[in-house]
Amino acid sequence: MSATEAARPAAYHRLATLRPAWSSWPKPLLTLAAAFIAYVVLASVLLVLTILVLALAPGVNVAIGVTSGDPTSPLDVGLALAMGALWWPAGLIGVRVGGWRPPRLTWSVAARVRRELLRSMTAHVMIGGLVVVALAALAGLLAGPGAAPDPAADGGAGVLSRLLVILLVLVLAPLQALGLELTLRGVVLQALGTWLRSPVVPILVTAAFALIGRQLTPAVVIPALAVALAAAVLAWKTGGLELPILLTLTLTVAAMIVSALTAGTGAGTGVSALGAAVAAPGTSAAALAAPEAAAAWAGGVVSAVALLALTVVIMVVVSRREGLRLLQPVGRPAAEPVPEPVPF
Repeated sequence: MSATEAARPAAYHRLATLRPAWSSWPKPLLTLAAAFIAYVVLASVLLVLTILVLALAPGVNVAIGVTSGDPTSPLDVGLALAMGALWWPAGLIGVRVGGWRPPRLTWSVAARVRRELLRSMTAHVMIGGLVVVALAALAGLLAGPGAAPDPAADGGAGVLSRLLVILLVLVLAPLQALGLELTLRGVVLQALGTWLRSPVVPILVTAAFALIGRQLTPAVVIPALAVALAAAVLAWKTGGLELPILLTLTLTVAAMIVSALTAGTGAGTGVSALGAAVAAPGTSAAALAAPEAAAAWAGGVVSAVALLALTVVIMVVVSRREGLRLLQPVGRPAAEPVPEPVPF
């Protein structure tokens, strides 16, 4: 790092360069490898335990229960959210074991959760996220009927089932939002930022990561790319994961609850495109949108445009709050003491 660069505030994606021991060339690879290996192990254990429990439960179709992606099924929704939540410990393991860095640097440039930022921006982010979900539902409703409901799935989904889905979403969605943003945005951004000064390539790579294990249809891909780009840009701009986590949480809770309550309608299918976009890659919930339904296309496209517009609005508000230019990120002051290294 040059003397000129060392005197500038460190952007979020460059925090791994604060100490030479954290920024040696293999550290990004080790960090990502440790995180993804940890996730595979944790996910495998969860899936095996789930299948064993289902195999012992009377009258349960294991294959349908694990892979159908029914938004009204407590089993499908709960398993998908639990899979997403596993990215939280996986990301912490990646940073600590692979990168030898204190995990608190992954949260923000202040190496902590900035409550002052949340106090000033929570309303903006939550209201904006709810508007995005409402627009997706409206677009799906106006586009026409949704996907034809599965009679077998619908027959087992009553009021109690939907209430249980809502309860699971409220409990597990915060853990999934933490996991997805910590690992698929924070860890990836900082790993690539070790090599690259510009945030452009790291942000684009996080978007590509969001497509892994996801149904590659336009109704899902377009909003999934928008969600990943919005979260990565906000992490870079605001200097941390607070607002990306809050935005992802708002979208996840609202989209999954609306999908459960309006499944089979145009509104439900439109929102399912956004729900698939915010779900953890590789889970059944990541492919909820019906690719042949016009409502899914409309909901996916409208939610993507609205989400990118919301991202710009948040960037403008944060820029005014911090006295920065629009494309100038909140950084860690050069005079701020660097956290102590952690032993292996």
